[in-house]
Amino acid sequence: MKQLTLITPKILYIAEKNCFLDNYIKPMSLLSLPQVRALPPDHVEALRWFDEHQGLEVSWPAQMSSGMFLVNKAKGIHKPAGSEYALSIRQSLNGPYADREPIVNSDGSWIFQYFQEQADPLKRDSMYTNIALLACQRDAIPIGVVRKVKDKPSSRYKVLGLALVKQWENGYFLLEGAPSGDVSSTSRVSLDNREELQLDSFDPENIEDARLRIQTAIVRRQGQKKFRNDVLSAYNNSCAITGCDVVEAIEAAHIYPYLGQQTNIVTNGLPLRSDLHTLYDLGLITIRAASMTVLIRPTLLGSMYGSFANTVIRPPRAKEHQPNRVALNLHLEWAIKKWDT
Repeated sequence: MKQLTLITPKILYIAEKNCFLDNYIKPMSLLSLPQVRALPPDHVEALRWFDEHQGLEVSWPAQMSSGMFLVNKAKGIHKPAGSEYALSIRQSLNGPYADREPIVNSDGSWIFQYFQEQADPLKRDSMYTNIALLACQRDAIPIGVVRKVKDKPSSRYKVLGLALVKQWENGYFLLEGAPSGDVSSTSRVSLDNREELQLDSFDPENIEDARLRIQTAIVRRQGQKKFRNDVLSAYNNSCAITGCDVVEAIEAAHIYPYLGQQTNIVTNGLPLRSDLHTLYDLGLITIRAASMTVLIRPTLLGSMYGSFANTVIRPPRAKEHQPNRVALNLHLEWAIKKWDT
């Protein structure tokens, strides 16, 4: 799985053959991410359990039919044998580490600061469990999250669902979870508005929550301006579909869902006029990778956007900046499925 990391140029080369890239803010399960599909089947099945049980209170999770355990009784961070990735984390009642309370946003997404195994942050890498979580962060592999809510004799656990490890700082792993079955909570519009509202309603009595929300916003937005500049520059500052060269009206659309600054790559971006960006994000328009032509949802063919059907998108100046074909095909597949629902 190391060849699927989303950070280095070498990985981008491999991604061109068999992988994906980045964001468009869609209602898409974390389980559908290509790097998840490439995991061993028993790991994927285990992640599916957390996705399907999100929001439920359960007793101790049973062992999977494959033999894989979902959580670990001895350790809060569970790394299955033979895997470089952690599968889940478990927060206990009155545990030895200073985990923070999860914060649930109005859209159902949530953030959670989970303390590493090993009290001294400087000794983080002495524990294989921490290294496994760092591998999840590096390759954008989701993990399952459960919290103990009732102690013995009838212990109960709340399943928060799946989350991505966004960063590590001062001993804390910052986890970000989406609403059930959705990785779209990092919307380019709602994110900015939500963070502004949260700052406007700042409560000095809840300063830790406010600081964490601000920190999360910074992590999410880091690199966005550079990504836009790089994408627009690659396409001569014009819309790939219309040719519009009013820079203020052009946005950098992500072809595949946003997973953080490491996925802000030019080959995963398209410069689109703002209205077309919205349609692309909604799956109302998409692009055939084989012909690099625009496909319009049939219900829009009679609208002002119908004229863009079969339009060949304008290529970037450099060959190495060509849109990732696998990412385009994944968006195409997702959009057409939406048309049929």
